[in-house]
Amino acid sequence: MIDKSLLYDYGISYRGKWNHEIKAVCPKCSHDRKKKKEPCLSINTETGVFICHHCQWSGKIIEKKMREIKYIKPKYNNKTSLTNKVMKYFESRGISQDVVKRNKISEDEVYMPQVQKKRKVIRFNYFRDDECVNVKFRDSEKNFKQVAGAEKVFYGLDDIKDNDEAIIVEGEFDKLSFDTIGLTNCVSVPDGAPNANAKNVEAKFSYLDNCYEYFENKKKIYIAVDNDANGRRLLDELSRRLGRDRCWIIDFPEGCKDSNDVLVNHGEKTLYDCYEDARAYPVEGVFGVDSVEEMLWDSYHNGKQKGVTTGYSSLDPHYTFRAAEFDVFTGIPGHGKTSFCLQLMLNSSILYGWKWGVFSPENYPINELYETLIEMYIGTTSDVESDHRMSVNEYRAGMKFINKHFFVVYPEESFSLDIILERFRYLVHTKGIKGVLVDPFNQLDHNYNGMSEANYVADTLNQIRKFTKANDVKFIVIAHPITMRSDNGVKDNEVPTAYRISGGANWFNKADNIITVHRPNPKDFYDTTTNVHVQKIKFQKLVGVPTGAPVPLNYHRPSGRFLENNTYPLDDLVNKVDGERLPY
Repeated sequence: MIDKSLLYDYGISYRGKWNHEIKAVCPKCSHDRKKKKEPCLSINTETGVFICHHCQWSGKIIEKKMREIKYIKPKYNNKTSLTNKVMKYFESRGISQDVVKRNKISEDEVYMPQVQKKRKVIRFNYFRDDECVNVKFRDSEKNFKQVAGAEKVFYGLDDIKDNDEAIIVEGEFDKLSFDTIGLTNCVSVPDGAPNANAKNVEAKFSYLDNCYEYFENKKKIYIAVDNDANGRRLLDELSRRLGRDRCWIIDFPEGCKDSNDVLVNHGEKTLYDCYEDARAYPVEGVFGVDSVEEMLWDSYHNGKQKGVTTGYSSLDPHYTFRAAEFDVFTGIPGHGKTSFCLQLMLNSSILYGWKWGVFSPENYPINELYETLIEMYIGTTSDVESDHRMSVNEYRAGMKFINKHFFVVYPEESFSLDIILERFRYLVHTKGIKGVLVDPFNQLDHNYNGMSEANYVADTLNQIRKFTKANDVKFIVIAHPITMRSDNGVKDNEVPTAYRISGGANWFNKADNIITVHRPNPKDFYDTTTNVHVQKIKFQKLVGVPTGAPVPLNYHRPSGRFLENNTYPLDDLVNKVDGERLPY
């Protein structure tokens, strides 16, 4: 359990009995309500996750002392005087001595691996709560390095702690440029932008996990990153993780790559005007071409975003994984639709580092779901009675990989869609998940409020679609078909379509992609053939073409894997030693 004293770090007061689930007065909204003492804030004392059911404030209570154990602390002597040569360099970039001193920039001589010798360098000292937690060293040839094993945080983190707005830039000189015009509530990402074509960028954003609490109170977040393909990739991921409804984009004049370019070439007033003219991130509504012009040119030059491989060459022509799409999987109970979804999700984690949020109450207790994924990852069973049981090291490697990529959502207070989506949104912001699974739809707490079933389903699926687009995630729902019977009352083995799901045509109309998982011979224990029927693909040029004949795969019971031509196509990419993704 979390320490009760940690509540006070978040402004939460609680004097009741310390149980697994507690309720307290929300410090964010209760003072504005008529019932000021109503306990509307639910807190899980095991995980630290909390949510207010009135204002939707949510997050996770973190013990800050834990960070001190994990990271190496760099040496820092608070000496900020610079040589004339270095100071003239800063002045050539439009940065004054006062700004340099305020940010405690210093000089040093360190070994630089790029040139394999010691070099005189500029020290950009990174602080959290006035303590130096990392250093970025930069030499005269723009070689960089940071302290190995130190904590990754934003540069200038303390400058946004007591402000309800923040500016995020791509480099230290860009942060110093905004400081120069009086906008000190600015931070820089520590590692620059990810490569626009990189498949797996998760490691680039560990600083967001480390600094998430600094952004919880922000009403506006301005993003001013480089005007290139890598910068746009950074913009997309930052806005997705921090919530696009509160993000604003700062644009630069033509010919300027970043904020320091603007300062040097156009002066302080122009840079301030760029800040004043910031535009809201286009989340929803009506827009002209000019509001999405950058995206259009990016699509023109670099191609449209296509789906990525499922890992199965026979399935890819018909169905691939594409973010910001809502997929429905259906099938007769016991035919393997949940297992197949988990397999595709695991494949995306192995290939691209995707992380997933999973609401699957039928897979309870939670350890059984994780055990299923571990066996699927390693490719054999953990059953103590099996002659082919995985080793302890393999089990540990599987645990390590699954722990990094899968997060189970199981709110004990309610299974309402609103609460499930809030937990998913929290995982988008803190863990950077790229996909979510609701399995199955009928396990949600449904409140029709007098609506017909059809209207209720339509409204609910609209809510899911809105969440999918706003958070740029793959959203998968598993939905059971209604009872299928033949005319004589005997259960059929007919392949169900989305029209057989309770709620009817809304499922077919609202989903981007619809997949049916079906075993043609379910009564034959030894026939593990599983057919994948791709019934609807909305964007066929980008994702695939629905199947005529089904795509056959084989289910391997000991591991839970689905095999193509009796082999698992990604087996060579699985690291059974330490659970880390092998290099591309």
